[in-house]
Amino acid sequence: MKPLRIVSFGLGPIGIRAAALIAQKSSLELVGAIDIDPALAGKDLGAVVDAAGAAGVRIDSDARRVLEETKPDCVVHCTSSFIPNVREQLEVIIDCGANIITSTEEMLWPTLQQPEMTAELDARAKARGVSVLGTGVNPGFVMDTLPAFASSVCYDVRHVTCRRYVDATTRRLPFQKKIGAGMDEGEFRSLAQAGKLGHIGLRESIALLGAALGFDLDTIEQDVRPILATATKKTEYLEVPAGRVAGIHNTGFGAKNGKKLVEMDLRMYVGCEDPHDAFVFDSTPPFELRIPGGTSGDFATAAILVNGIQSVVAAAPGVRTMLDVAPPHLLR
Repeated sequence: MKPLRIVSFGLGPIGIRAAALIAQKSSLELVGAIDIDPALAGKDLGAVVDAAGAAGVRIDSDARRVLEETKPDCVVHCTSSFIPNVREQLEVIIDCGANIITSTEEMLWPTLQQPEMTAELDARAKARGVSVLGTGVNPGFVMDTLPAFASSVCYDVRHVTCRRYVDATTRRLPFQKKIGAGMDEGEFRSLAQAGKLGHIGLRESIALLGAALGFDLDTIEQDVRPILATATKKTEYLEVPAGRVAGIHNTGFGAKNGKKLVEMDLRMYVGCEDPHDAFVFDSTPPFELRIPGGTSGDFATAAILVNGIQSVVAAAPGVRTMLDVAPPHLLR
């Protein structure tokens, strides 16, 4: 069986990890790379990602040119969290006849916030016979797809609570900035209110899990608050003095007729003392799962994007969710 031809679109920290992983897989062939950063233009991808399997692939800012020259089976897309910011990028990829797996958080359940754009992308993808899938570690796995899959061993689920507590100390700098590490509380609240800070995708996780469990949610809400450092904390990139923001506490719920059926508790901050992922079902039979230490976000996001390639290539054309495709598994 011939390897699937893959183009890497977006070479930030996650995109680089994903490209390096693609280069290691015998079932995949890395044939192109796209990034708008002028500092990367014309460079050999193998040198950028430090992977022999990527050697000879030149990074280009012209997406259409790369896609028309390489004719990939799938594009691994890692550029922005929001559908309006990536719409034109996705359209170019679709028009060139390639499937897409993207880390764009809003694409996990795209009809929640962008129903019109999603409908247009869906029609465009169906016309070209390609599939588009949004996934990642969170959203995409820990607080939505994993518990959705686990519900398959239950007779019934009446309520679910998901927790993810992340120690941001070892995470990449963009992640630490995203959670406001080192900011004063006033700046954090201002940026959070403007939607320029914090985790993206909690509402999408609630929507996906609610749909998987047949809850027919009519309300989805979330709240974002700062977690303040009680003592000075240092990371490789910055220092968080006592009293300043160490990270975020993001909570949310999905309800039906005023009754909460899905609840989420997400804490991501520098110095988290008990990092873990967990979910608890009120179910028949009772079921809960805890992952000590949690799921390594930076590695896991790249992994699920790469390991999910075969699932999106095999999926029916259109905009798909993790509930529509075959569950991804490790690729060699």
